Amino acid sequence: MLSVSAQESVHAPAKGIAVRLWAAARAEFSLRGYHGARVQGIARRAGCNVALLYRHWTSKKALYLEVLKSVWTGKSEAVASLLAQGAGAPGAVDGYLDAFLSDPEGAQILVREYLDGGPFLAQLVESDAGLVEPVRQAVRSLVEGNGRTLRPGLDPLMAAFTIGGLAALAASAQEAARPFFAEPVSTEAWRRHLTDVLARGLLGPDPAVRT
Repeated sequence: MLSVSAQESVHAPAKGIAVRLWAAARAEFSLRGYHGARVQGIARRAGCNVALLYRHWTSKKALYLEVLKSVWTGKSEAVASLLAQGAGAPGAVDGYLDAFLSDPEGAQILVREYLDGGPFLAQLVESDAGLVEPVRQAVRSLVEGNGRTLRPGLDPLMAAFTIGGLAALAASAQEAARPFFAEPVSTEAWRRHLTDVLARGLLGPDPAVRT
Protein backbone atom coordinates (compact mmCIF):
# COMPACT_ATOMS: atom_id res chain seq x y z
CA MET A 1 0.00 0.00 0.00
CA LEU A 2 1.38 3.41 -0.95
CA SER A 3 1.37 6.25 1.55
CA VAL A 4 0.17 9.74 0.68
CA SER A 5 3.75 10.98 0.93
CA ALA A 6 4.87 8.38 -1.59
CA GLN A 7 1.99 9.14 -3.92
CA GLU A 8 2.36 12.91 -3.86
CA SER A 9 6.07 13.43 -3.22
CA VAL A 10 6.69 14.68 -6.75
CA HIS A 11 3.58 16.85 -6.81
CA ALA A 12 3.68 18.71 -3.48
CA PRO A 13 6.01 21.53 -2.36
CA ALA A 14 9.40 20.28 -1.23
CA LYS A 15 10.25 22.53 1.72
CA GLY A 16 9.61 25.67 3.73
CA ILE A 17 6.38 27.39 4.65
CA ALA A 18 4.83 26.10 1.43
CA VAL A 19 4.87 22.58 2.92
CA ARG A 20 2.84 23.75 5.94
CA LEU A 21 0.46 25.69 3.71
CA TRP A 22 0.05 22.66 1.46
CA ALA A 23 -0.83 20.37 4.37
CA ALA A 24 -3.18 23.01 5.77
CA ALA A 25 -4.87 23.42 2.39
CA ARG A 26 -5.41 19.68 2.07
CA ALA A 27 -7.01 19.59 5.51
CA GLU A 28 -9.19 22.64 4.85
CA PHE A 29 -10.37 21.47 1.41
CA SER A 30 -11.06 17.96 2.68
CA LEU A 31 -13.25 19.29 5.50
CA ARG A 32 -15.00 22.16 3.70
CA GLY A 33 -14.62 21.64 -0.04
CA TYR A 34 -13.59 24.44 -2.37
CA HIS A 35 -16.53 26.74 -1.69
CA GLY A 36 -16.46 26.37 2.09
CA ALA A 37 -12.69 26.70 2.51
CA ARG A 38 -11.21 30.10 3.37
CA VAL A 39 -7.67 31.27 2.77
CA GLN A 40 -7.70 32.70 6.31
CA GLY A 41 -8.45 29.23 7.66
CA ILE A 42 -5.65 27.69 5.62
CA ALA A 43 -3.17 30.32 6.78
CA ARG A 44 -4.27 29.88 10.39
CA ARG A 45 -3.78 26.11 10.19
CA ALA A 46 -0.30 26.70 8.77
CA GLY A 47 0.57 29.21 11.49
CA CYS A 48 1.21 32.10 9.13
CA ASN A 49 -0.60 35.05 7.58
CA VAL A 50 -2.53 35.21 4.32
CA ALA A 51 0.15 37.33 2.66
CA LEU A 52 2.56 34.39 2.85
CA LEU A 53 0.00 32.15 1.17
CA TYR A 54 -0.38 34.60 -1.70
CA ARG A 55 3.39 34.62 -2.22
CA HIS A 56 3.12 30.98 -3.28
CA TRP A 57 -0.31 30.88 -4.94
CA THR A 58 -2.11 33.75 -6.65
CA SER A 59 -5.57 32.77 -5.39
CA LYS A 60 -7.59 30.17 -3.52
CA LYS A 61 -8.60 28.71 -6.89
CA ALA A 62 -4.98 28.36 -8.01
CA LEU A 63 -4.13 26.57 -4.75
CA TYR A 64 -7.16 24.31 -4.96
CA LEU A 65 -6.46 23.33 -8.56
CA GLU A 66 -2.90 22.41 -7.64
CA VAL A 67 -4.01 20.38 -4.61
CA LEU A 68 -6.78 18.66 -6.60
CA LYS A 69 -4.41 17.79 -9.43
CA SER A 70 -1.84 16.40 -7.01
CA VAL A 71 -4.49 14.21 -5.33
CA TRP A 72 -5.86 12.97 -8.66
CA THR A 73 -2.38 12.35 -10.08
CA GLY A 74 -1.12 10.69 -6.91
CA LYS A 75 -4.12 8.39 -6.74
CA SER A 76 -3.89 7.63 -10.46
CA GLU A 77 -0.23 6.69 -10.22
CA ALA A 78 -0.92 4.47 -7.21
CA VAL A 79 -3.84 2.75 -8.98
CA ALA A 80 -1.76 2.25 -12.13
CA SER A 81 1.04 0.68 -10.12
CA LEU A 82 -1.35 -1.63 -8.32
CA LEU A 83 -3.21 -2.55 -11.52
CA ALA A 84 0.07 -3.79 -12.92
CA GLN A 85 0.15 -6.33 -10.10
CA GLY A 86 -3.32 -7.77 -10.69
CA ALA A 87 -5.53 -7.59 -13.76
CA GLY A 88 -9.27 -7.86 -14.15
CA ALA A 89 -12.04 -6.70 -11.84
CA PRO A 90 -10.32 -7.94 -8.64
CA GLY A 91 -7.15 -6.02 -9.58
CA ALA A 92 -9.10 -2.84 -10.29
CA VAL A 93 -10.99 -3.08 -6.99
CA ASP A 94 -7.79 -3.75 -5.05
CA GLY A 95 -5.98 -0.90 -6.81
CA TYR A 96 -8.61 1.74 -6.11
CA LEU A 97 -9.20 0.62 -2.53
CA ASP A 98 -5.49 0.56 -1.64
CA ALA A 99 -4.94 3.99 -3.20
CA PHE A 100 -7.84 5.66 -1.41
CA LEU A 101 -7.73 3.88 1.95
CA SER A 102 -4.09 4.93 2.32
CA ASP A 103 -5.15 8.60 2.18
CA PRO A 104 -8.68 9.31 3.49
CA GLU A 105 -8.00 13.06 3.42
CA GLY A 106 -7.22 12.99 -0.29
CA ALA A 107 -10.23 10.75 -0.89
CA GLN A 108 -12.45 13.29 0.84
CA ILE A 109 -11.12 16.11 -1.33
CA LEU A 110 -12.16 14.13 -4.40
CA VAL A 111 -15.55 13.20 -2.93
CA ARG A 112 -16.35 16.86 -2.26
CA GLU A 113 -15.28 17.72 -5.80
CA TYR A 114 -17.55 14.96 -7.15
CA LEU A 115 -20.48 16.23 -5.07
CA ASP A 116 -20.03 19.68 -6.60
CA GLY A 117 -20.28 18.13 -10.06
CA GLY A 118 -16.53 18.00 -10.76
CA PRO A 119 -16.14 21.52 -12.25
CA PHE A 120 -12.48 21.92 -11.32
CA LEU A 121 -11.59 18.37 -12.27
CA ALA A 122 -13.15 19.07 -15.68
CA GLN A 123 -10.92 22.17 -16.01
CA LEU A 124 -7.85 20.09 -15.19
CA VAL A 125 -8.74 17.42 -17.75
CA GLU A 126 -9.44 20.10 -20.37
CA SER A 127 -5.97 21.55 -19.84
CA ASP A 128 -4.23 18.16 -19.58
CA ALA A 129 -5.87 15.31 -21.48
CA GLY A 130 -3.32 12.90 -20.04
CA LEU A 131 -5.21 12.95 -16.74
CA VAL A 132 -7.82 10.59 -18.21
CA GLU A 133 -5.26 7.90 -19.11
CA PRO A 134 -5.43 6.13 -15.72
CA VAL A 135 -9.19 5.71 -16.18
CA ARG A 136 -8.55 4.22 -19.61
CA GLN A 137 -6.00 1.89 -18.04
CA ALA A 138 -8.55 0.73 -15.48
CA VAL A 139 -11.06 0.12 -18.30
CA ARG A 140 -8.48 -1.93 -20.22
CA SER A 141 -7.78 -3.97 -17.12
CA LEU A 142 -11.48 -4.63 -16.63
CA VAL A 143 -11.99 -5.58 -20.28
CA GLU A 144 -8.88 -7.65 -20.90
CA GLY A 145 -8.85 -9.03 -17.40
CA ASN A 146 -6.42 -11.94 -17.79
CA GLY A 147 -9.40 -14.30 -17.65
CA ARG A 148 -11.11 -12.37 -14.82
CA THR A 149 -13.35 -10.03 -16.79
CA LEU A 150 -16.55 -8.21 -15.96
CA ARG A 151 -19.79 -10.09 -16.19
CA PRO A 152 -21.69 -9.58 -19.47
CA GLY A 153 -23.76 -6.43 -19.72
CA LEU A 154 -21.64 -4.19 -17.50
CA ASP A 155 -20.21 -1.08 -19.15
CA PRO A 156 -16.47 -1.06 -18.30
CA LEU A 157 -16.13 2.75 -18.21
CA MET A 158 -19.12 3.09 -15.89
CA ALA A 159 -17.70 0.24 -13.80
CA ALA A 160 -14.33 2.00 -13.48
CA PHE A 161 -15.97 5.23 -12.30
CA THR A 162 -18.24 3.30 -9.92
CA ILE A 163 -15.33 1.43 -8.35
CA GLY A 164 -13.24 4.60 -8.03
CA GLY A 165 -16.09 6.71 -6.68
CA LEU A 166 -17.20 4.12 -4.12
CA ALA A 167 -13.61 3.53 -3.02
CA ALA A 168 -13.14 7.28 -2.44
CA LEU A 169 -16.44 7.56 -0.60
CA ALA A 170 -15.75 4.54 1.60
CA ALA A 171 -12.26 5.79 2.45
CA SER A 172 -13.54 9.24 3.41
CA ALA A 173 -16.41 7.78 5.47
CA GLN A 174 -14.37 5.63 7.85
CA GLU A 175 -14.42 8.19 10.64
CA ALA A 176 -18.12 8.94 10.11
CA ALA A 177 -18.97 5.26 10.61
CA ARG A 178 -16.97 4.92 13.84
CA PRO A 179 -19.83 5.79 16.30
CA PHE A 180 -22.00 3.03 14.87
CA PHE A 181 -19.61 0.22 15.82
CA ALA A 182 -19.03 -1.09 19.33
CA GLU A 183 -15.34 -1.66 18.50
CA PRO A 184 -13.11 0.26 16.06
CA VAL A 185 -13.01 -1.31 12.60
CA SER A 186 -9.50 -1.50 11.16
CA THR A 187 -8.64 -0.19 7.73
CA GLU A 188 -7.79 -3.73 6.65
CA ALA A 189 -11.21 -4.98 7.76
CA TRP A 190 -12.85 -2.19 5.74
CA ARG A 191 -10.70 -3.14 2.79
CA ARG A 192 -11.67 -6.82 2.93
CA HIS A 193 -15.34 -5.92 3.24
CA LEU A 194 -15.26 -3.44 0.34
CA THR A 195 -13.32 -5.84 -1.86
CA ASP A 196 -15.94 -8.49 -1.21
CA VAL A 197 -18.88 -6.15 -1.92
CA LEU A 198 -17.39 -4.47 -5.01
CA ALA A 199 -16.07 -7.65 -6.59
CA ARG A 200 -18.93 -10.01 -5.69
CA GLY A 201 -21.98 -7.87 -5.03
CA LEU A 202 -24.47 -7.97 -2.15
CA LEU A 203 -26.79 -10.81 -3.10
CA GLY A 204 -26.14 -14.49 -2.55
CA PRO A 205 -27.04 -17.17 -5.09
CA ASP A 206 -30.65 -17.10 -6.23
CA PRO A 207 -32.29 -20.12 -4.56
CA ALA A 208 -34.63 -20.41 -7.56
CA VAL A 209 -31.66 -21.06 -9.85
CA ARG A 210 -30.42 -24.64 -9.68
CA THR A 211 -26.89 -25.44 -10.81
